Amino acid sequence: MDFKAWFIAATVFASVSSSSFAQSPVEMQAVVGNNFGHLPMIVGVEKGLFSKHGVDLKLKVVNTGTDMVNSMNRNEVQFGDMSVTTFLKARHGGAPFLVVGMIMNDATTAFADSPLAIVARKGSGVSRVEDLKGKRVGLAKEQTSDEYLKMVLARRGMKYDDVTIENIMAPPALGPALAEGKVDAVVSWEPYNVMAMSKAADSYEVLRGGGHLSYMMVVTVHGPMLKEKPKVIQDFVNGLAAASHYTRAHRAEAVEIFAKWVPGVDLAVARKAIEYISYDPRMSRESLRAFENAQNDLLKLTIKDGKPLTITDVVLTRFTRAAEKAHPEYFSDLPALPR
Repeated sequence: MDFKAWFIAATVFASVSSSSFAQSPVEMQAVVGNNFGHLPMIVGVEKGLFSKHGVDLKLKVVNTGTDMVNSMNRNEVQFGDMSVTTFLKARHGGAPFLVVGMIMNDATTAFADSPLAIVARKGSGVSRVEDLKGKRVGLAKEQTSDEYLKMVLARRGMKYDDVTIENIMAPPALGPALAEGKVDAVVSWEPYNVMAMSKAADSYEVLRGGGHLSYMMVVTVHGPMLKEKPKVIQDFVNGLAAASHYTRAHRAEAVEIFAKWVPGVDLAVARKAIEYISYDPRMSRESLRAFENAQNDLLKLTIKDGKPLTITDVVLTRFTRAAEKAHPEYFSDLPALPR
């Protein structure tokens, strides 16, 4: 082979190699919870939707928001996946987290909390929230279910100390505790409310949602990542939009995927539980209002002597807006936003 032919061949090889290298997905890690609020993350990994958009995402599955914050603080993951109240408490506690995307969300309202519920056992004497006074309530302390209960009680003129809290950090244990009479009621998120009712015969909902907060699941990153890897963040948010769209369109399959990742899931229970959840990745005016409302309640009920954060400083909408512009097909089935 003469020099000219060799040069052309080498140039073509280098070009192909460079192109292939550039298109290789970037490996990233994310922490998610073992509940339906995080489902699009699991679906996106299982169906290769993050990889399609340039991110080879690895998931660490945990029980609670505290576990998620700890993983982020230890730099075990680049992407956190936590509830709005968990994020706000972490940020008020000094964590340098920023919100770059939405997972579980209803962008049409600032008060979407239907995945949260209070469930009572038969014979507990609890038929309304006021009846919880003096009762034993099982929940995961300092998690979203705990904050939800505080908000529910406060709106009825009740005190948190009016109930006896039994700290049950592993949500699958709530149903057995209710069935065995260890608690009179439980408070949780899905699929564990429906699961609790399936475990405890003749148990029932005392309250489902109620418009006390917008129970959103958000994607967080450390502040420095904005400057270091903005393209990776955008690729991730694009993949999340694809995963949210797929989850909305294939809920039955999504439930089966969840059962592969989280052992012991009853598919019949899971299919019922998922109907309470909205997977809208948009960051709307109502979504930002939801952050404000949640912060106001936390400052009154949980975060002592805290100063309000400027929500638009810590919740960044630009990545989702770019995803909407680049991939309108992932958003076309969503309802119109309020004007």
